[in-house]
Amino acid sequence: MIRRRRLLIALGAGMLAAPFADFAQPQRIYRIGYLANDPDRASPTFQAFLNALRQLGWIEGKNIDIRYLTSNGRDERFAELAATVVRDNVDVIVTTGSGSTRAAKAATSSIPIVFGSAANPVEQKFVASLARPGGNVTGLSLLVQELGPKRLQLLKQMLPHATRIGFLHKEGAQPGTADDATARSLGVTLLHIPTATADDIDAAFAKAARGGVDAIAVKADAMFVVNRDRIAALALKYRLPMMCADGRFVEAGALASYGENFASRYQRAAYYVDKILRGAKPADLPVEQPMVFELVINLKTATALRMPIPQSILLQADRLIK
Repeated sequence: MIRRRRLLIALGAGMLAAPFADFAQPQRIYRIGYLANDPDRASPTFQAFLNALRQLGWIEGKNIDIRYLTSNGRDERFAELAATVVRDNVDVIVTTGSGSTRAAKAATSSIPIVFGSAANPVEQKFVASLARPGGNVTGLSLLVQELGPKRLQLLKQMLPHATRIGFLHKEGAQPGTADDATARSLGVTLLHIPTATADDIDAAFAKAARGGVDAIAVKADAMFVVNRDRIAALALKYRLPMMCADGRFVEAGALASYGENFASRYQRAAYYVDKILRGAKPADLPVEQPMVFELVINLKTATALRMPIPQSILLQADRLIK
């Protein structure tokens, strides 16, 4: 009888201990490599990505660990950074432009890669097609060449008497022929200002001012995004109304922008990461194309430039910064 009682007690203890032992097992922490252009984690796009992950149940220190590595706007650094996250054996890599996506794809063919913004991903051979990416890469495509003419049109509407516009672009990046064609149709001459490095930005604005431009347009590029505060300050210094590719420039003090909302893009990138961490394969996740674009205007800058914004433009604006 005593032996039987001891056996029952031992069996009961074992049955109780097993669930508690399972419950006590530490939760797996998934590792995310984030290849950024912005210098630190305070970046609005990274914070949007982080907040979206939290809403999906992914919490840093609890079930994910994020390795944030930045190029500071220098694409040539991404090869080294991509190699670093591959050595770290992360579960997924998030990239923030064509430069980081190209480097990550060259570094691994097995670790899933999600690009938050990449222009012409099929032409750049990041994916086989938008609907069926194939391989280990997917994400959100970016329109660069396509939106340039629209920005020039908006700038001309704001400045009907403008006849000469400076066009700031990265040296080596082919300016869109559609931009020149649009400028001609608007009766405007474009002064192309190729810029090799961030050290050349001040000289580029001085060149624009010497060229007698009425305004300046900035082509989308990581180097310009990282230096947006400086670029906005230079535009004010030379009293040049400036049209940019996205609202981050306007938040920094530029006059206006037209393009995708980048914070929302990286919220969407978080959904791709969520699906992959839950077992989906990048090859099966179609590339998402931009559908919504926003016009952002900084009214404080317009006042500083003593430039009235036409009512027709104000009515089109999605965001007004005061």
